[in-house]
Amino acid sequence: MTRRDIMVVPMNLVQEGSIVEVKSITKKSDLVKRLSELGIVSGNKVKVIKNDGRSLIVAIEESRFALDNMLAKNIMVVN
Repeated sequence: MTRRDIMVVPMNLVQEGSIVEVKSITKKSDLVKRLSELGIVSGNKVKVIKNDGRSLIVAIEESRFALDNMLAKNIMVVN
């Protein structure tokens, strides 16, 4: 993969089945704390199981949970 192939995008735009790496969270510190408790921190890999445009189901290791679209817009990831 070349440097040009790497794109930072909001998680809500990621296709189902994709595995992405979290780069940053662009919201308030209380949100960062909660997401960090779920394992959504810079450097972690996340698999998008479902993305229907309203919410996402994501997996980190053995855990799965749902994120609404507005929250997912604040999680910046790379492919």
